[in-house]
This record gives sequence, structure tokens and C-alpha cells, in this order.
Amino acid sequence: MLSKDVVLAEFKANQEADKTVLEIDDAVRECAASLDSGKVPSSVSGLVRDASGLVRDASGLVRDASGLVRDASGLVRDQATGQQYKDIARKARLLFIEHSRFALTMRRFSDLAKTGSTSNVVDDASGLVRDASGLVRDASGLVRDVSELMSDPVKKKNLQLLISNADLETRAGSLKNNAGNTKTPSDASGLVRDASGLVRDASGLVRDASGLVR
Repeated sequence: MLSKDVVLAEFKANQEADKTVLEIDDAVRECAASLDSGKVPSSVSGLVRDASGLVRDASGLVRDASGLVRDASGLVRDQATGQQYKDIARKARLLFIEHSRFALTMRRFSDLAKTGSTSNVVDDASGLVRDASGLVRDASGLVRDVSELMSDPVKKKNLQLLISNADLETRAGSLKNNAGNTKTPSDASGLVRDASGLVRDASGLVRDASGLVR
């Protein structure tokens, strides 16, 4: 039976994840409404749609990470692993709090797009990409921490191999570096789509980790 402090750590982390997902999803809906109303100039509407897709994918990754935190509580076997789990849940909670800024960034991005200021919209898109790279890096770190809790040597090795093959942290670093090189909405759209793909890959790794943990 899990101790009360372990249960509380899991509850707090997932409570924060739920809050973050709601905030992000609300921002995405507001952006979709702006696009549907025709308030966003056609010169940047494609970029705004791609950015909305990226933020939607980020919301999915937060959901998946929350599920991993929940599943990982089943790895607690004793006081030592209980403490490890509490550390993981605490870091996950901070991750969810930090990346709730996607909602604010998406709203600002959507408002800025309505002005038709191409350069500012491109700059904000680059900011979203940098945020996405940070989320991917943090999610990869969460999976790595969970792997250290695993007692089954075969499953642990399999998860560590998945982490290595995904190479998310290196790819996130490259994506972040490329974020400063975008000059046009077309360039920014391509980068945003790359970021979406990376976020989805991170979600896949997190779901694979949950499958091995369960």
C-alpha cells in the first residue's frame, strides 16, 4: 500500500497537469475561433494554424506525462523508492507548472497575428518552438528518471534503449538552435511543424514508458 505522502505527491502532480491541459486547450480553442472568424490575415494564417497544432500536441504530451507519473507510482516498493518517486512527482509538477505558459504564449501569438505584423509573429513562433524544445527535453528527463525506479532488469534495459534511440534531448537542442534562424512565415511554419513532430515523438516515448511500467 502506498504511503500518504506518495499518494499526495502523485495527486499534486496530476492536479497541476490537469490545470495546465485545461489552460492550453482553452487557448487553442480561442485561436481556432480567431481563425474561423477571419480576423487573422491570410499572410500568417497558415503559420497560426501550425502553431495551434504544435500547442495542441504539447497539451497531449502533458497528458501523457501525467499518465506516466500515475503509472510510475506502482514502482514504489519501499521507503527508498518512495522517496525517488516523490522526487519524480515533484519535478513533474514543476514541469507542468512551467509549461502552462504555452497557454499565455498561444494567446499572445494569436492576438499578435491579428495585427498582421509578420516579423513579430515569426519571432513569437520561434519562441513557441523554443518552449516546445524545453518541454521535450523535460519529458525525456522524466522518462529517464522513471527508468531508474524500475526493478525488472529487462524492462529497464528496454526503456533505456528506447530513450537512447529516440535521442530527444539532442534533437530538442538542435531545434532550439534553429529557432533563431527563421525570417519568414513560411520558414517559421516549417520549423513549427518540425517541433510538432518532435513533441509527438516525445509523447510516443512517454506512452511506451507507461506501457513498460504497467
